[in-house]
Amino acid sequence: MGLHEFANISVGPQSERRGTNAKEYISFLDVFSFLRRNALIIGAFTLAGVVLGSTYLMNAQPIYQATTRLVMDPEQGRVISQDVSSGTVIIEAAEIASQVEIVKSEAIALDVIRRLDLINDPELVNTSSFRSMIMGLLASTVDMVSGATPDDATELSEEEQLRRVMGSFLSRVTVHRVGQSYVLQIGYSSNNPQKAATTANALAEAYIRNGINERAEAAKRAAAWLEGRLTEVAVKAREAAIAAEEFRNRHGITAVGSTSTLDQQQLSEISNQLLAAKATTAAESARLTILTRMILGDTAIEGNLEEIADNAQLQKLREDIRTARTRLEGLRGRYSHGNPAIASAQAEIDRLEAEVGAELRRIASVSRADLEVARTRERLVEEQFAVASRTGEDKNLSRVELGEMESKSNTYRRLYESILQQLSGTLQTLSFPSAQARVVTAATAPFGKTWPKTSIILPFSAMLGLASGLLVAVVRSGLDRRTSSSTRLERELGIASLGRIPVYRPAPHPGKGTRPLPEPVQPLRSVLDSPYSRFSEALRSVKNSLDAVLPPNGSMVVGITSVGSGEGKTTIATNLAQLYQNEGQSVLLIDADFVSARLSRLAANSASELGLQPVDLVKPDGVTARNELQIVRPCDEMPSDHPGTIPVPLLTTDQTRQIAASHQRYGHLPALKETIDKQRKRYKVIIVDMSGFENSADTRTICTYLDGVILVLGNSNKMTIERLADALASFGRSRLALLGVIANRSDAEDWFKVTVRAGARG
Repeated sequence: MGLHEFANISVGPQSERRGTNAKEYISFLDVFSFLRRNALIIGAFTLAGVVLGSTYLMNAQPIYQATTRLVMDPEQGRVISQDVSSGTVIIEAAEIASQVEIVKSEAIALDVIRRLDLINDPELVNTSSFRSMIMGLLASTVDMVSGATPDDATELSEEEQLRRVMGSFLSRVTVHRVGQSYVLQIGYSSNNPQKAATTANALAEAYIRNGINERAEAAKRAAAWLEGRLTEVAVKAREAAIAAEEFRNRHGITAVGSTSTLDQQQLSEISNQLLAAKATTAAESARLTILTRMILGDTAIEGNLEEIADNAQLQKLREDIRTARTRLEGLRGRYSHGNPAIASAQAEIDRLEAEVGAELRRIASVSRADLEVARTRERLVEEQFAVASRTGEDKNLSRVELGEMESKSNTYRRLYESILQQLSGTLQTLSFPSAQARVVTAATAPFGKTWPKTSIILPFSAMLGLASGLLVAVVRSGLDRRTSSSTRLERELGIASLGRIPVYRPAPHPGKGTRPLPEPVQPLRSVLDSPYSRFSEALRSVKNSLDAVLPPNGSMVVGITSVGSGEGKTTIATNLAQLYQNEGQSVLLIDADFVSARLSRLAANSASELGLQPVDLVKPDGVTARNELQIVRPCDEMPSDHPGTIPVPLLTTDQTRQIAASHQRYGHLPALKETIDKQRKRYKVIIVDMSGFENSADTRTICTYLDGVILVLGNSNKMTIERLADALASFGRSRLALLGVIANRSDAEDWFKVTVRAGARG
């Protein structure tokens, strides 16, 4: 049992409630329940999809596609390139894509249409797209509104007819590249397999023929242009060569080789001679310097001259000097100073040294003469170099101009040779033009249709129908705000379900000797007449849920109400009271429906048939308030057609008004409250039947006197969450113990599944 402040009840999308409520999870059971509830819709849409797919398969005209394959033989320079880093040959995808577009071009299509005479082909003429159908329908509508007749429409011109046929033809052509190869696959779709194969082959032939014609025309144009260009370049090359030769002769520039002239070669030779003369002069000058130092007595550099080292006379004189000096040293050791032998030896040494000096002076004079000769030769070479340099300076500018003229002449010569080579290749191509492609696999008539395919259409239509059914079911479930789902009630309003009561159906064969009860009375005592029917079992399940919240040592006052009238709350209240009474528990049934007083009116005429017994109440002034209803006789005095019935004490609306203060217009409400408080001591369970609270202020007041309230929804399929929330919000700030909701007149398969969590919340 839970307390609910009805003013705080709000209804909104589930995504807005997740932020404040606990997290919600969708289990497999929820999905299964959703599919089971909407199985009829999903199945119907799936079946409709299959039917539509089957209808399309039966009525659609079959389409056959034939394909032919051709391989391209493009020029290697145009179609392939090489990766510099890896050296890998790369096929230019742009070139292949260009060829694909050429195959699908209007020029190829026009060639095939004219060769196969497809301009009047009904398959192409009568084909209309969805857009043309819409446009035609709009045009027909306009003609109908304007009053124009079909004869007023102008016929299509030949050009328009050709454009329409070409568009339909190209829509049936497919061209794509096979993998990363040079192979192109050309396909054509038609209702006739033989026509599809013929047209596909014609497309390939037209493409090859178009390539040959284009190459031939290009070769003709290139040859004509190259011939004119060749003549022009030949004239210019000849003029440039003659001009260069005349300029060379005019300025006396003689070419010795391909890289130099005669003047340049002479200047180079004189320059080499000058260098050699300067080297000779330097060598002779160095030799004379050394000889001069040797003559002056510097003997440390004697070995630096080759003439000194190779002179035999000087070597002999020096050897004699060394011998004489050795002998002089020996004489000085034996004789004293001034001895004639020592003087003679010294004189011999002086003579030998004088001869050495004379020989060196002779060699120096020869070297001096050689130096003069070298210097004279150097002066002559310098004069020749100066003359050659002055002559070369005058011809430098002429050589520069000559180089430019020769370069121009060579350029024209190379251009002439290149154009001549291109002209030769073009003339060869013109004499025998080759095709850029060849057919490797010709198209043949296909054995089976390409479209429609049963293996695709039927599964697709079934899946489309299934998806549509699921979409409709989801939308329907999202837009369905009815209270028929107990899960929705608990999720959005926090109200638990006590059970589902099926539609009451009277027993088809009453007991033998039992007179039939009036029709309005039968549902009010169904638990007595049909104790094990679906209706009775559902009420017993509701009672078991209420037993869970009954205090063990005390009484409980339970009110039964509904949103509006006619939802079966009185039937539920009466049968619940019968169940408690016939299970041996003391129960009191109070009719608090002061608006219609249906239970009191039925009991006024059929109290014994209903199994009810009005009770006597004592007014505040001590006078007993008796009811004018038929008094139910004791059990042993009951009619024979209702044996063993224990009557249920009933407090009617008239009795409540009798005990109310006469001067109070609404005194029945405090009187009812006082009566309930007094009867708690006598009865274990008090069931109060109230009016629908949507338009009754009495019910909203009486609910505050009760321990718990049960809400009966007699038509939950029409009762929305918003209406119920608005009705509950009319209680204001009242805090009531709402035990739960009973779905009356419910035919759900799980009518006997009762939620018992309501009592656990108390």
